[in-house]
Amino acid sequence: MQNRPRSGLNSGLDVLECLAAAQRSLSLTEIAAAIGMSKSSVHALLATLERRGFITRLSDQSYRIGLKAWGVGCLAAPVGMARIAAPHMALLARELSEGVSLGVLDGVEMVCIQLIESLRAVRVHSNVGDRTPAHCVSAGLAILSCLAPGGVEKLFPDRLWQATDETIGDRAALLKELSRVRARGYAVSRGAWRPEVAGISVPVRGPDDHVVAGLCVAAPRFRVTDRWIKHTAPALLATAENIGREFGAVDANRDAASVSPAARITA
Repeated sequence: MQNRPRSGLNSGLDVLECLAAAQRSLSLTEIAAAIGMSKSSVHALLATLERRGFITRLSDQSYRIGLKAWGVGCLAAPVGMARIAAPHMALLARELSEGVSLGVLDGVEMVCIQLIESLRAVRVHSNVGDRTPAHCVSAGLAILSCLAPGGVEKLFPDRLWQATDETIGDRAALLKELSRVRARGYAVSRGAWRPEVAGISVPVRGPDDHVVAGLCVAAPRFRVTDRWIKHTAPALLATAENIGREFGAVDANRDAASVSPAARITA
């Protein structure tokens, strides 16, 4: 767990974050070990959270996230964005026969807020709510490429954590890659988060013309060839523009308005 001042509120939130990260039910012992607290202290927190409906105790005495937590989470702004984007994403997934996801930047992490799964037997598996390091995935690169000057330097240290041998390992290399993303209008990541996964992403703009999300098509790496990218990028860009219009963007792709999507596609 992060090094936070210990308080009742922080400890309760640690329990919720622990259960959310696990994506399965956990026992009292597992939760206590994960957040570094005694079982007696955690038991008191669990009892309070259960009474308030934020967690649920199952018949085997394990715990999972409760409906109250879901209800509070649904009031967050990204939920409305996800609802608006879903029909457009479904059309794109059907057209490309690949999975499509929408993510937002939270600090240095991307959070998946909407997902349309591919129907193919061999596909990329992910979940709404998944968090990934922004510099490791194409959706993160797409959003980071649109930050104001100095924004990336404020977020990232000189050396970056690497998930695989192909993850960008330092800030200078990240800035160089973001420059390439801005020039061509989309980001590509191959094997930087999971060795066998690749993706292509574009930014999506909101009503203030700021980038509010990243739209991604992910696929098993062996399918993401240069030819696949040339076929996928125009459809992805067009979908992002359509979603941006529904978000209220005046011009969902203002910076590239004078260049057709096909003209921006490079291997």
